[in-house]
Amino acid sequence: MKSSLFIGACLLVATGSSAQNLLGLSTSRYGGTNRLYMNPALVADSPSRLYLNVGVVNAHVNNNYVRYQAPFSLVRLLSGNVPAQYKNGDGSLNFSIDYTRETLDGKPKNGTIWGEVRGPAILIRSGSGSGLAITTRFRAIGEVIGASESLLSAVRAGLNDNTLYSIPSNNNQFSVNTNTYSELGLTYGGTVWEGDGQRLLLGATAKVLLGYNAQQLINRGLDYRIVADPVIPNSAYLEVDKLDATLNYTTFLQNRTLGPRTLFSPSAPGRGFGVDLGLTYISQYDADSPALRLGVALTDLGGITYKGEQYTYTDIGQQPIRFTGAEFNNVSGSEEILRIIQQKLDQGRSPNQGSFSAGLPTSLNLSVDYQLPDGVAIGVTYLKDVRSAQAMAVHQPTLLAVTPRYDTRWVSVAVPVAYLNGGFTAGASLRVGPAWLGTDNFLGLIGNTSNGIQPRGLDVYGGIAFGLGRADEEQR
Repeated sequence: MKSSLFIGACLLVATGSSAQNLLGLSTSRYGGTNRLYMNPALVADSPSRLYLNVGVVNAHVNNNYVRYQAPFSLVRLLSGNVPAQYKNGDGSLNFSIDYTRETLDGKPKNGTIWGEVRGPAILIRSGSGSGLAITTRFRAIGEVIGASESLLSAVRAGLNDNTLYSIPSNNNQFSVNTNTYSELGLTYGGTVWEGDGQRLLLGATAKVLLGYNAQQLINRGLDYRIVADPVIPNSAYLEVDKLDATLNYTTFLQNRTLGPRTLFSPSAPGRGFGVDLGLTYISQYDADSPALRLGVALTDLGGITYKGEQYTYTDIGQQPIRFTGAEFNNVSGSEEILRIIQQKLDQGRSPNQGSFSAGLPTSLNLSVDYQLPDGVAIGVTYLKDVRSAQAMAVHQPTLLAVTPRYDTRWVSVAVPVAYLNGGFTAGASLRVGPAWLGTDNFLGLIGNTSNGIQPRGLDVYGGIAFGLGRADEEQR
């Protein structure tokens, strides 16, 4: 597998990606500040006078290229708790190519891995039908968008599949983006129209962003072929004939851990600003009547400007450029991989620029929710990625979800079913008092060869968050 690192690590490595899903939590009436990431207007619809988010953690992986079929679960793989019989003598993982199965349907391939920590947050409802919230969040995102099956097959085979030798592949286009950053948000929303059991809420969130790490490879055209190495038996190299691309990266996190000293460092290379905007229509005659909520929002408008290196390639010269697996055998970290690629493409070249922009995962969010007075409810959520495939930005994967739930002040149960990346996922979440635990992809947590489940990703979240007191609307 090391022989495929020069592209494989760029496509598949990620520092973990944030998104704003957590469907069981974010669709709950008692989700408090966690609802605001879907639609900031909901700050004026909290049933609690005061809502405190102590902390919520989420991890997510999804793709439409390979299904996982190793003898151990994805949870064990990502946590590093793989049984000893699947490791090498030095303790490293012996991950066989047979542990994944390709999905070859001719469509561009996408993959996302994210991690998110929603830190301390507070929401306060006022008696005038408005609300105010202060939120904190750490997000880390890594994605590949629009990669071709032929390129990924070459990566997966580790350049050693002789059936791929000398077959040219032209005009491959894909984008790779990673972004690791934190945010401090201020949300305000209120009732802009009210009458006869109906209300229209308007809300907005302004976010200050601090960026720690970003890497981008925006490939607008790549021609390559895999050639048998005439010098080294049973080996091959990848020969690049044409490349039209932009390569950006930072090095701040190299040899640093993400502790408090790093998170609050004044030398962090990225600064930015973001905005969420939302409208919500509510039809509910009184607290004993069913409630219909219709929402529309644009979230994560904005981006981060990083101090880092930017290289633009439109002409690699007369001679093809060759990449061998040996050049990547001892690298550690995606920053080092990108530097090796840059040095190979144009040794000694200075960066075109000393800064670059990294856009946020802007999305259009639509929601319909119907809840009965006894807590039985159903919600439909549509999240649409509005960034172009070639954008220098991370993406919110497009998602359509239906979430039946039972939602009361002390207990919530939800079973979200979503269509994501060309496939269906099913999850479950449970809240008892202030404690939340859930997943948007339950089968991804347990799938392995022994039970025959072949997931394309996983998702899990949990945390502590709760409301205090009752808002005026619920006291009427």
